[in-house]
Amino acid sequence: MAGNLITVDKNTYDSLQTELMELRQVVSQCQQTELSRNSAEIALKQINQQLEECTAALRQSKARFQKLADNIPGMLYEFRLAPDGTMSFPFVSSGCREVLGLEPDHVEKDATVGFANVHPDDFPGLQAAIMHSAQTLQKFEYEWRIGNTFSQQGWVRGVSRPELQADGVIIWYGYLADISKRKQTEQQFKEQAQFLQSIWEGVDYGIYVLDILDGGTEFRYVKFNPAILNLSPIPLEPFVGKTMAEGLPPDVANHYRQRYRECIQSRKTVFFEEPISHDEQERWWLSNVTPLFDSSSEIYQLVVTVADITERKQAEKERQLFVSLIENSSDFIGCADLEGKPIFLNEAGRKLLGLSNQEFSEDFTIDQCFSPEDKEYVYQHIIPTVIKDGVWQGEFRFLHSQTEELIPVDYNLFLMKDPETGEPLYLSTITRDMRDRKQAEAELQEKEQFLRTIYDGFPQLIFVVNVLENCEFRFAGCNSAAEKIVGINHEKIVGKTPAELHGEVEGAAIALRYQSCVDAGDNINYEECLTFDSEETWWFTTLNPLKNSEGRVYRIVGSTLNITARKKAEAELQASQHFIQRVADSSPNILYIFDLEQQCNVYANREITNILGYSIAKIQEMGGNVLPTIVHSDDLPLLINNHQKLVTAQDGTILETEYRLKKANNEWRWFGSRETPFTRNADGTVKQILGVSTDITERKQAQIELQQQAKNLENTLSELQRTQSQLIQSEKMSSLGNMVAGVAHEINNPVNFIHGNLIPASEYTKDLLGLVELYQQYFPEPPAEIQAEIADIDLEFLKTDLVKLLQSMQVGTQRIREIVLSLRNFSRLDEAEFKRVDIHEGIESTLMILHNRLKCKQNHPEIEVIKEYGKLPLIECYPGQLNQVFMNILSNAIDALDDAFVGEQGKICIRTELINSNRIAIRISDNGMGISQHTIAKLFDPFFTTKDVGKGTGLGLSISYQIVVDRHGGKLYCNSIPKKGAEFVIEIPVIQPESRK
Repeated sequence: MAGNLITVDKNTYDSLQTELMELRQVVSQCQQTELSRNSAEIALKQINQQLEECTAALRQSKARFQKLADNIPGMLYEFRLAPDGTMSFPFVSSGCREVLGLEPDHVEKDATVGFANVHPDDFPGLQAAIMHSAQTLQKFEYEWRIGNTFSQQGWVRGVSRPELQADGVIIWYGYLADISKRKQTEQQFKEQAQFLQSIWEGVDYGIYVLDILDGGTEFRYVKFNPAILNLSPIPLEPFVGKTMAEGLPPDVANHYRQRYRECIQSRKTVFFEEPISHDEQERWWLSNVTPLFDSSSEIYQLVVTVADITERKQAEKERQLFVSLIENSSDFIGCADLEGKPIFLNEAGRKLLGLSNQEFSEDFTIDQCFSPEDKEYVYQHIIPTVIKDGVWQGEFRFLHSQTEELIPVDYNLFLMKDPETGEPLYLSTITRDMRDRKQAEAELQEKEQFLRTIYDGFPQLIFVVNVLENCEFRFAGCNSAAEKIVGINHEKIVGKTPAELHGEVEGAAIALRYQSCVDAGDNINYEECLTFDSEETWWFTTLNPLKNSEGRVYRIVGSTLNITARKKAEAELQASQHFIQRVADSSPNILYIFDLEQQCNVYANREITNILGYSIAKIQEMGGNVLPTIVHSDDLPLLINNHQKLVTAQDGTILETEYRLKKANNEWRWFGSRETPFTRNADGTVKQILGVSTDITERKQAQIELQQQAKNLENTLSELQRTQSQLIQSEKMSSLGNMVAGVAHEINNPVNFIHGNLIPASEYTKDLLGLVELYQQYFPEPPAEIQAEIADIDLEFLKTDLVKLLQSMQVGTQRIREIVLSLRNFSRLDEAEFKRVDIHEGIESTLMILHNRLKCKQNHPEIEVIKEYGKLPLIECYPGQLNQVFMNILSNAIDALDDAFVGEQGKICIRTELINSNRIAIRISDNGMGISQHTIAKLFDPFFTTKDVGKGTGLGLSISYQIVVDRHGGKLYCNSIPKKGAEFVIEIPVIQPESRK
C-alpha cells in the first residue's frame, strides 16, 4: 500500500473536491430528472389509456351511429354550403344506395353527383328551396323527382335544419326519404277518388245517401248524384239536408221508412221494385238499399241506388206474350238438338202428333215423326240440305203416333247457328197441317166447275172487262142474268167500250172507276147510278182485278147488285136513326162501335162524355191512337188480344174484358167490357165490334184490398212457421239441456265421492302391503295354513295388481269427471245471458259428447278430428246457444262421413282464427261427398233436410243460422265442391254492441 500512495497538492485537491461536489449535484439532478421522466411516462401512459378508452368509446358510438344510419329507411346527410357557393356532402349514410342509387363515397367526393339525377322540371324548385333556407335559416323541406324517364322516376323528400357557422359556412343536417310508394298511393287514392267521382257522376242510374237518425226512426237526405237529379220527375235539390218528414207526404215517408228499416234490421242489402206514376205515365223502379257500417259495426248511413226498369218490365210482358203466342199458335212449332232429341214442342205440335206431355218428355225423338218409308228421304236429303243451306221447305208427311195416320204438312226446317261462332246449335221447325188445305184444294177443284155453272146461273149481274195495253177497257162478256136484269146479253157487250155501251158521260165515269181498280191493284167497292131504258137505277158494284205472271192487271171481274130499293130504304132509315140515337144516349153505360181494321172508334153514345170526360169529337180526333191514348199500357195487350179473337169469332160470341181507362182529368178508372161482332167484310171476317163498358172501379178497389189482406195473411203464416220452428228447437234444446244437466249433477256426486276416497284407499293399501312385507321379512317361515292361503290368493300377483287396480279406478273416475264437466259445459243452463267465454272450451265439450260417434265402427275406421286452434280472446256470446250450433254442424259432418266413407279415413278439421280486432271465424270442414250448389241455396231454410224420413227435422241448420246471425250479429255460410267435402264457416264479433246485450 505504501508503494501505491499518491500525493496531491492542496490546490489540486480542492479543485478535485469542487469537481466532485459539482459531479454529485449533476448526479442528483439526473436522478431528479429520471424521477420526473418516470412520473411523466406514468402520466402519459394514463393519458394514452384514457385516450384509447375515449377512442374506443368514440368508435363504438360511431359504429352505433353508423348502424342506426344504415338501418334507417332513408338517407342521413350533412350538406355544407360555403360563402363562395361551393357545395359538399361531408357525410352521407349508406341509405344513399337505396334512395338515390349512388354510392355514399361518390357523393361525399363530388356533391354534384347527388344532384345529377334530379328531374329537370324539379331542379329549379329544389335550388330555390335551398337558397330560401340559406337566406332565412329556416327549415328546409322539399319533395322532388329523381330520374329523367317515367319508367325510372322516383320521388324523394328532404328535411333538414340549417346552422350558420362562425366562418360563414351553412351546414344542413338532414334526412332524405324515398316517398315513391307514398306518391304512388296518393296517386292511386287520387285516381280512385276520381274514379269513384266519375262513377258517382257518370253512372246512368240514380244514387243517393241517407243519414240514419234516432236509431232508424227517421232518415235525412245527404246528397244525390247527377243521374238521379235527371231521372227524377220532381226536383230533388231542395231535399238535401231535410228529413223525410220535412220533404215527403206522410204516407210516402212512412212507406220508405219501412223499406229502409228492413235494411237496418237485416243488416244487409235489400231490393224492392215498385211502380211510380207521374204526369199520366207509370214507370217501374228498382231500388237497392245498402247499409254502411262504422268502425264499431253500427249502421250510420244508407246508400240507395235507383234504376229505371220500365223497359225490362215491358220486355217481360212482351216475352210472356211471345210465349203465349207460340203456345197458342195453331202451327207445329218446335226445336231439337242435332242428335234429334226434342228441346221444345208447343201444344199444337203435340196435338198434331198425338203425344201427351209425358210421352214427349221421356224417350221421344224426331225419328218418330216420320213413317218408315219416309225416313230414308229425311236423313239422306232433307237434313243434309238443312245442314248445307240452312233451310228446307216443302210438302211432306208426319206420322200420327196413335192412329198411324200420314198427315200432309207444309214442312219448314231451319238450322239455328251460334251468332258469334257460326257453329250449328239445333234444328227448328214451323210446320202447318195441310189436311184442311188439301181438302180445300180438292173441294176447290170440285167447285170450279160448280162455280162456272153458278156464273151463268147467278141471279146477280156479273161482267168481265179486258184491260188492254193502251189502257183501254173493253167488255169481254157477262152472265146470263144480265139480259134478265137490264136486257143486255153477252153478244151485245163483247168488244164494246164503256162509252159505247153507256154513252159518253156515264162511260167516262165508269172508265175512271176501272182505272182506279187497276191503279190500286186490289178490289174496290162503290155505288153508282146508271141509266137503262131512260130510267135511273142504283147499283153496288165490286171490281176484282186479275193479274198475269208479270203482275199486270189484264182483266177486271165485276159484280153488281141493284140497290135501288135499298137507296129508297136508306131515306126511311135516316128518319129512324134519330130515335135509335136517343135510346143509346139514355143508357147508363158506354155504348160504342170499334172498327178493327182502322183501329178507331166509329161510334160512341153520349155517356162516354159523362163518364170519361171526352167529347165525341175528341174521340174521333184520336183516330187510330184512341186505344194507346186512353187504355192503360199494362192492359192494352189484353184488349188487343181480345180484338184479334173477335176477328174470326162467330156471331153471338161475347168476350168480356176488364181494363183501365184514363179520364180527361188523368184519373184512371176500371171498366168491364162486353164485346161482340157487329159487321163483317165480304170474306166473313169481323170488321166492326159492338161493345158495352161499365165502370167497375169500386169493385176492383175492393178486390185489391182483399188481395193485400191475403198477402198479409201469407206473411203472417210464414212468420208463424218460423216462430214454430224456433219454439220446437228451443223446447228440444231446453229439455236436452235440463236432462244433460240433471244427469251430470246426479253422476257428479257419487263419482266425486269415489274419486275422493281412492287416494286414501291407495295410501291405506300401500301401508297394508308394507306391513305384509315386514311380516314376511321377520317371519319368513309362517305356519303351513298361512302358506297355503298365500299360495291360494297368489299374494305376489295380488300386491302388484291391487296397486294397478286402484290406479285404473282413479283414471276411470277422472274420465267420468271430465265427461260430466263437458256435459255441464255443453248445457250451460246457468249462462242464458251474454258472457265472455273461451270458445275452445265449448268446442272441446261438444267433441267430448260426440266422442262415441267418432270411434271406430264396423264399416269404417275412427273419424280423425284435426284441431287448428288460433289464439283467440274471450268472446262475448250466449255459450249454450253456440254449443248447440257446434253440436248441429259436427253431427251433420259425422252423418256425412258415415254415409260417404266405407273403409276409408274420415276427417273433420276444426280451425279457429282472428279475422280482425273484433271478429273471429270458426271453420268446420269434412272430407265427405260435399253439397251441391242447389242444396246450399236451401240449406238454412226451416224444415229443409236431405236426410231420410225419421233421421232429421230440417231445423238444426235453420236454428243455427238464427243463433249466429240474429242473436250474435254474425255470419253462417257453407263452402262446398261436390266430391271434395264441405266447410261451414261461423263468424261472430268478439265484443257485442250494447244494442244486442
